[in-house]
Amino acid sequence: MNTQYLQFNEKDLSTAGEFIRQGKLVAFPTETVYGLGANAFDVEAVKSTYVAKGRPSDNPLIVHVHCKEQISQIARTISPDAEKIIDNLMPASITVVLPKRSIIDDCITAGLDTVAIRMPESVQARTFLRHCVVPVTAPSANTSGRPSPTTWQRVRDDLDGKISAVLCGEPCNVGIESTVLDLSGDEPLILRPGIVTPEQIEKVLGKKVTIVTDPKSKVNSPGVRYKHYAPKIPMALNLDGDVAKIKDCYDNLVKEGFNPVLLVESPQSFKGCNAVCIGTNDDEVAHNLFENLRILENDYDYIVASFSSKTAFAQSILNRLIRSAGNNLF
Repeated sequence: MNTQYLQFNEKDLSTAGEFIRQGKLVAFPTETVYGLGANAFDVEAVKSTYVAKGRPSDNPLIVHVHCKEQISQIARTISPDAEKIIDNLMPASITVVLPKRSIIDDCITAGLDTVAIRMPESVQARTFLRHCVVPVTAPSANTSGRPSPTTWQRVRDDLDGKISAVLCGEPCNVGIESTVLDLSGDEPLILRPGIVTPEQIEKVLGKKVTIVTDPKSKVNSPGVRYKHYAPKIPMALNLDGDVAKIKDCYDNLVKEGFNPVLLVESPQSFKGCNAVCIGTNDDEVAHNLFENLRILENDYDYIVASFSSKTAFAQSILNRLIRSAGNNLF
């Protein structure tokens, strides 16, 4: 397949929208990561997403919309709590899980009676979605299990020749996927953490939200059941920032014949080591995380990362780091 690389002009946006309505796949930028778009009302198009990514078909997809009116096309009911989130936090990097209408096929929801819905904050994303007319399913535009792409060039690395088009937009400014909030039952549940924090959600709802930590109970959330965000090389993660401990890990890897690199908050503390800054604050860490992993895997053969921030948003970043490292913590 010859993948077309399109720009954000009226002609190319019209082409991209037409591709979606024809059942083709188009990658596009959001504020979180690049998504791989398919017509949510076209079962064969949605199924082709799983093939292009190599994604397990029992992993639900998020349906993307450009306006509130589209939500009622795909959600069977919208609870008072969901109305509050939609009216006060959307568009944003948040996904809500609601009971689905029958028009949403089981291949989107992995057989569940709920559907995950998101209205991106990115103006470019919503402009593209308006040109599509139909709601659009969009997992991250990468090979399944790999670090999510935050630039169109990274989409090209993974999916060139496998999809019809890539909309070449701005680099993603958030850098990690959306918060997933389950509002399909009586209790609000955060199934996947993101930049929209529990505190922000609780302020809007006026009630406590529960953060689900048991992976077995997250089955109705996209992006939590399988290994994710992994670089091609081994990775270890330190959570306390102990310089001596990190240096010992690095030295032991060198003795074992590896060419490791440190991805740490203060590279200057590790003289004589290959060291790269993970970020000077949480926003920087999130923005650069997946790109850093993709760059470092090409130059080294082991990544030793350290992240010790304790803020609400830091927990979302830590979620991605732990999974990138395959729970290899020290």
